[in-house]
Amino acid sequence: MKWMRWMAGGLALAVGCAPMQAERRVERGPVLRTYTREVTLGERTTAAQAEAQWPKLQLRFTTAEVCRTEQHEEYVENVITEHYEPSAGPAISAGAANTAVGAGLLLARPLFSNEPKREVIDPEGRYGASPQKVATVWGVVLLSLGAPALVTGIIQSLRAGEETETRKADAVVSLREASCHPQPASGTVEFAGGPGEPPEPRPLVNGTLELTAAEVRGMSFTGVLLGGEAAAISEEDQELLATFRICSRVLAEPLEPAALAQEEAEHLQAMRKRVLACRAIPGAPVEERLKQLEAALAARGTNPEPTDAPAVNSFEEAVAAYAPALTITEDSAALDKLQDPDRLVGQPVLLRGVLEKREEDNIAVVQVGGIRVLVFVAPDRLWAQDFPRGSRVELVGVVMGRQRLGALDAPLVRAVWMRTAL
Repeated sequence: MKWMRWMAGGLALAVGCAPMQAERRVERGPVLRTYTREVTLGERTTAAQAEAQWPKLQLRFTTAEVCRTEQHEEYVENVITEHYEPSAGPAISAGAANTAVGAGLLLARPLFSNEPKREVIDPEGRYGASPQKVATVWGVVLLSLGAPALVTGIIQSLRAGEETETRKADAVVSLREASCHPQPASGTVEFAGGPGEPPEPRPLVNGTLELTAAEVRGMSFTGVLLGGEAAAISEEDQELLATFRICSRVLAEPLEPAALAQEEAEHLQAMRKRVLACRAIPGAPVEERLKQLEAALAARGTNPEPTDAPAVNSFEEAVAAYAPALTITEDSAALDKLQDPDRLVGQPVLLRGVLEKREEDNIAVVQVGGIRVLVFVAPDRLWAQDFPRGSRVELVGVVMGRQRLGALDAPLVRAVWMRTAL
């Protein structure tokens, strides 16, 4: 019986000293503070801004670093480690039961007879154990097994619990990259894009390139380079450049009364619209020309046409005013709807494709995926610039149905505003 007690005690000791299982979790606490940090990424960008004051156009070039602005939050972080032993509960239950029964048998020994069991004789001639001896043996065994298990369960329960470690943590909650630390650029400006030979490079003076209306009239370009790198120009400034370029031609056309008297009323109305649009250029001499054109129209008994409604002055305004029902690109599901344009008559659409060619001054062919689209571009619109062949364009327009032009039978879209796509 001693070896059983020693084994039970050793087992209890081993179990009590065994490592506990642990689970670790992290909980976020209150925010201590927020702060912003600016990180320089080591890149530089070049940008150009356009300013117009008739008869001069200025392009101001700046170089800037690329900075990343990080919004940080510093907060309390609680690291909670939970120690537990799944066997602690069963050990206490079994140990308590065995200990109680074993102790009860030992305490109740006097109630059992001490007389040997005479009905049983072993080979050596000894009678069987008395009831009191049997109760004693069972009491010792149960107590030897139950007490260590009970102690082990209690020790494991006492060792169980949570440990909490509090520390400060930092997290980036937002990132934004933007130009920073701008300064005037220096160098030589090159012109790119547009039909024909590009204009000659021009040097910068204090980061500014100044062009006159006469110079711009003979130039055709879609972008500018500084040091061989393209300078970023905002959409608003691109539209201002296009407006200034067209006005430099419109306001230079001679208006002879005799010639105006021979023009058709529709042509006079178109000329008036082009001159009216030049009011967007501060200082542009449009009033005298408007008087001449309106006088020519009045001589024919024709009133000037009212401004088209809704009036739009940019691509974004066209999108907002016409609210395209479909966006049609080479990989969009709406492309198949162009197979039957008669079902789309009157619907505003946003179209993106490649300018294939200009059939006439007011008709362009735009390739969208495998479909060629005829685009009506009113020549009196300032944005109706000479888009280079093969350039990617996007336009807001209204579907007019199907139109045949020569051998081409294709959908027809009236453009409200078109521009070069990025």
